[in-house]
Amino acid sequence: MLTQLFPLLDPVHATSDLVLRLRALADDAAHLQHVRSVSPALLRSAPLLKFWVPALRPEGLRLIGQVTGHPLIKGRMIMTSPLWFADPAGRWVRTLSRYYRLGPPANPVEASLITSLQITAPDTGNDETSEKGA
Repeated sequence: MLTQLFPLLDPVHATSDLVLRLRALADDAAHLQHVRSVSPALLRSAPLLKFWVPALRPEGLRLIGQVTGHPLIKGRMIMTSPLWFADPAGRWVRTLSRYYRLGPPANPVEASLITSLQITAPDTGNDETSEKGA
């Protein structure tokens, strides 16, 4: 029933890769709970997301923007997988598989254009397939 409305809830998506990503996310959550910051070295190696705009989707809050430095996607618009953590100072966000450094958000005109696009995201929880070109 719920999996018809929200296919990402289907246990078929509980792959060994997802388990590893969830463990890494839990480790980062424990670190953030105590330290409340991310190491500068980790942020230097994180992809940069510029001209971003938030997108509330059934699977959670995502960002749409232009990415550089992504290990799989080169210099194009993406929709991240759902966000799990965000820096109160606006410097970074954490998705299921990685941190992103945040550059400038989209200006109002760009944001309006981006949010008017019909963007579909995969139904899986796999961050690598979710973070495809928007």
